[in-house]
Amino acid sequence: MDRRGFIKTAGVAAVSAAATYWIVKAPRGGCYLQMGTSVTSGIVPKASTTPAIVGDRLGMVGVNAGLLGACAGQNRYPHMESRSLYCLVDAITSRSWAMQDADVSEPATKVHFERLKAADFATVTYLGLEYGINDFRYGRPIGSNGDSTRETFRGGLNYSLRRLALAFPQLRLFLITPGWCTNFEDKDSDQYPNEIGAFLREYVDAMREIGAIHHVPCLDLWRTLGVNADNYKTLTFDGVHPTPEGARRRGEVIASFIQATF
Repeated sequence: MDRRGFIKTAGVAAVSAAATYWIVKAPRGGCYLQMGTSVTSGIVPKASTTPAIVGDRLGMVGVNAGLLGACAGQNRYPHMESRSLYCLVDAITSRSWAMQDADVSEPATKVHFERLKAADFATVTYLGLEYGINDFRYGRPIGSNGDSTRETFRGGLNYSLRRLALAFPQLRLFLITPGWCTNFEDKDSDQYPNEIGAFLREYVDAMREIGAIHHVPCLDLWRTLGVNADNYKTLTFDGVHPTPEGARRRGEVIASFIQATF
């Protein structure tokens, strides 16, 4: 029996290399929506997409709203600004999608914009926000915990979480940090910082701190997913994007975190 079948049959723990979250009983029905980057969505058709795997393991619909190149705050590249979390939250809460409609991009991005437009956030069961990997790789400033400006990573998160909480107070949302990845020079991000001298772990810890400020759970994939410089060639295609095995591991860990947390 494969690992997936064992978990479904026995209801045992989904295990990552660094942490265990116990799966008790999968809820039936509902919707899991995950916003994030191309790591969230997977490289189609090479890898299964994480949101679909999470939804399957929870017994609900899994909606993939990951967008290529997305950041939490201001993007390094102006043509991708409409994909930033804070811009998407503005569109979701105001129901005005002019910025996204003007995004002239690849068809997959348009499809994911349409999924967000169609989503009823008042009835979404769980919302996972997976950001930070592009903020790190693009050298975006981290900022301070008190930032409300969208020019920094912390500021983009603060702004977005506040707006979502005001608009959808019933929404069960959580943050998902980046797992281990290479930097823009394809070097180990544990040893080599980005162009502004910041390490990936600093973005991870910033996300954990922002989650605590807003009393929002945060899944730390950097510490718990088990991807590292020794095994990344099996679990990622390129040091960033998950292989099918990497996507399965991600799905197991995220679904188990939801079960343990909510």
